[in-house]
Amino acid sequence: MRFEQRLARAVRTLACDPRALAIVVVGVVACVYNWPHALSWWWFVAALFPMLWRWPGRVLWLVAVAAACWATWSIHAHQARLWPTGHTGEIHRVVGYVVGLPEKLPWRTRFRLAGNNGRTMRLSWYQDAPDLKPGDCVDVRAKLKTPHGSANPGLFDYEAWSWRKNIAATGYIKHAFGCDDGAVWTVDRLRARLKDKLIATLGDGPATGLIEALALGARSDITDTQWRVLRRTGTTHLVAISGLHIGLIAGWLYFITRWLVLRLRPGRWAEWAAVATAVAGASGYAALSGFALPTERALVMVAAAMLGALALRSVERSRLLALAAIIVVILWPAAILAPGFWLSFGAVAWLLYLIRPAAGSRWRQALFVQVGVVAGLMPFTLWFFGQASLIAPLVNAVLIPAAAIFVPAVLIACATAWVVPSLGAAILHVVAWVLAQGWVALAWIAGLPGMSTHLAVPGLAALVLALVGLIWLFAPRGMPARWLGVVLLGPTVLGWQPADQRVAPGHFMLSVLDVGQGAANVVRTARHTLIFDAGPAYRSGFNAGQAIVVPYLRYLGINRVDALALSHGDRDHSGGAAAIRTALDVRKRRGAQSQHPCRAGQHWRWDGVTFRFVYPNAREAELAGSDNARSCVLRITSNGGRHVLLTGDLAASQERALIRREPNIIADVLVVAHHGSATSSSDAFLNAVDPRYALISAGWHNRWGFPASVVLHRLRARNVQIANTATAGAITVNVGEHVDVSRWRAVHRRLWQRPRWPVSYNSSH
Repeated sequence: MRFEQRLARAVRTLACDPRALAIVVVGVVACVYNWPHALSWWWFVAALFPMLWRWPGRVLWLVAVAAACWATWSIHAHQARLWPTGHTGEIHRVVGYVVGLPEKLPWRTRFRLAGNNGRTMRLSWYQDAPDLKPGDCVDVRAKLKTPHGSANPGLFDYEAWSWRKNIAATGYIKHAFGCDDGAVWTVDRLRARLKDKLIATLGDGPATGLIEALALGARSDITDTQWRVLRRTGTTHLVAISGLHIGLIAGWLYFITRWLVLRLRPGRWAEWAAVATAVAGASGYAALSGFALPTERALVMVAAAMLGALALRSVERSRLLALAAIIVVILWPAAILAPGFWLSFGAVAWLLYLIRPAAGSRWRQALFVQVGVVAGLMPFTLWFFGQASLIAPLVNAVLIPAAAIFVPAVLIACATAWVVPSLGAAILHVVAWVLAQGWVALAWIAGLPGMSTHLAVPGLAALVLALVGLIWLFAPRGMPARWLGVVLLGPTVLGWQPADQRVAPGHFMLSVLDVGQGAANVVRTARHTLIFDAGPAYRSGFNAGQAIVVPYLRYLGINRVDALALSHGDRDHSGGAAAIRTALDVRKRRGAQSQHPCRAGQHWRWDGVTFRFVYPNAREAELAGSDNARSCVLRITSNGGRHVLLTGDLAASQERALIRREPNIIADVLVVAHHGSATSSSDAFLNAVDPRYALISAGWHNRWGFPASVVLHRLRARNVQIANTATAGAITVNVGEHVDVSRWRAVHRRLWQRPRWPVSYNSSH
């Protein structure tokens, strides 16, 4: 047989294999969703031309085109539903029904509303919020905006999250009307009733949130402290209803039903009853969990496996996984954006790769699989979360078998509490007590030093090398040069990053982080790190230090801060400081909240870069009537003679005092004072500084209207290039012999992020 014939036969075989189809479908949809903009339909017209000829890969090509077309249609459909950016901040009347479980906080209720305008909205009710339940009718006037979140390298992408959750608008309630329509029954309404019963039975005990997560997939009541313990021990998957939980319930129901029916009526009926019970039970449990992505994958696999059992055929597990991936992506194309998609399917695929006939005891094989699973998921957890647990193999080796007993026990207790409240309450209290005792041990393990590590998030090339290395390292016996797998893991383990993240001696990199209405700046030299301002903290619980600054530094592999300087004490600049001090090793503190106030003339030198405070001096600080008036002003100079000026919230009167004392205050880059307020950035100050770039840290559509139009006019009149975190995301400035300014939303362009901006500006000015 000629080579061409053998190739054609191989391609035709692949075209009928769900594993090949899954690779094509998932890969194409991932590419479409990571393209900077939605594809034009002309692409698909052109893509159909190759179908006019007969060639071996024609079927796979058709599958790829169909997948791309379906993903593009879903993108255009969601873009049509998005609340128009031009109407952000407008107040509209909205009528609809509550979907999902509302989040109830002491001072607000946040919920999703399926509006009668075809949009799903995420709304907050701040005052006099009623006790909302899923399915309740709501008729309100709400202030609406396009979903928008902070955009920073390596951090949670709120806009991608809202896209895959099908959220078209966000906002808050201004006024409520009485809704004439009654409530509608949904599965979520049942989940809410079960959750209320759990809370009424268990109170606010330490195990309540964990039981809610295991029974209902409701994780909002798990505390931040508990999440830290779960992350440090690598056990977060145990409280997220996933394939493990669905598989356990389906397996228990299948074998128990089959055993019972065989005792009553031997024959083929036992198999039918067992399959029906297992699929129904798995479907019910998935519904109670809110049909999270891992449960969808597990449910498809369970259903396919059970159908195979009825047909007396053993369906290959890898084919089941591929079929599940295809179905999930077809039904929910945006699922491709979720880390859970890659972790869920990746974990199962890796597990199937590890399970193979091998010599030795079962304990040895189990340990091999457990260590292999944790090692295989480590690159993914580093990529998505920047953290890996070192104790996870041992902890999971104990807790995963325990889950086979404990998860059914939780569900039995909840079901009993629903039918026989007194008996169910007693069982629930026993389950909660056992869980609380186990939690004490888990928290103790998490508190041991060195149980988890934060490494720099690897670049894409390092991630691919690590995956190849793990496949090589855990390959079946007989694989030559297995040590090469360890070598390929090196870049990820050592935290190597792309060249654009490294700082040369004598140069420095300034990152003006996107923290909303506030300020947080990170300055890195070759071996040192300075934080100038720490971002805001709000009564809602959002803390920019904890949510943005610390994760950003850990994304870079930085756990030590050489200096934390706060320009002044306002909460929008200093609110995140305590969280930074708690999470990171802060060596020195300067400015507000420290015993070392900044004074003009103080200076130091790191790696060839000079730092000097130019405001205030002792008398200026003494005469200052407000925090803003005593804002620290820091000037940073590279060995190439390029300057950056950080100004805090300096006002015009203090600007005049500064330029009188420091007439040669010229800077290439100016971080604009007070978020672009009209009370700062005076003409005289801008003339003295003569910046080429002006960077503004402001909240998107903030209520103060920053930056002020008069400030923007002054900057544009001087041909200054302006970048605003509200629309640009994090702004990075690489300063050495030249100055390079880049905007994160432009560098990391995605179709769900709007508006779009030029990639970067380069200048030798």
